Amino acid sequence: MKTPVLAPAFCQVAWVVRDIARAERFFVETVGIPRFMRMENLAAKDTQGTYLGKPGNWVCHLYIAYAGDTQIELIQPVSGASMFQESLDRHGDAVQHVAYWLDDSEYDAAAGRLKSAGYPEIQGFRLPVARVGYFDTRPAIGVVTEIVGANKDGHDFRAALKAGKF
Repeated sequence: MKTPVLAPAFCQVAWVVRDIARAERFFVETVGIPRFMRMENLAAKDTQGTYLGKPGNWVCHLYIAYAGDTQIELIQPVSGASMFQESLDRHGDAVQHVAYWLDDSEYDAAAGRLKSAGYPEIQGFRLPVARVGYFDTRPAIGVVTEIVGANKDGHDFRAALKAGKF
């Protein structure tokens, strides 16, 4: 299996924030994003979520929108241990990760490449449309790297999100 090159798949900048409603207002009122798709109380227990290689107990709010061709993601930890809460505790409201959107068929090779390069998986979860992994690239670039492996429904979801049809 050929390892995909991540660079062309860059798609997202993500902030972890204490007050997701305030951050959303900033992006809508100041930046001009029309609206965010909201996932409230996304829970590890409902998504096969992990944290540091073990089943996770985290819950978070996750909002996604597009600014041009780039996804803007806002995450607010609600409860439990997670890399999101760890980031908030260490850095306050800040960019926490960048993401790359791949086909699910490319996910394993991309994850393997990151791990073999010395960037372990910190956290992960699955949705009906995609699987998601976060890799500790903080020593190299200061933020975490997320890869998303989307199935056909995931690619359709992304197109609808970008078009504002949600």
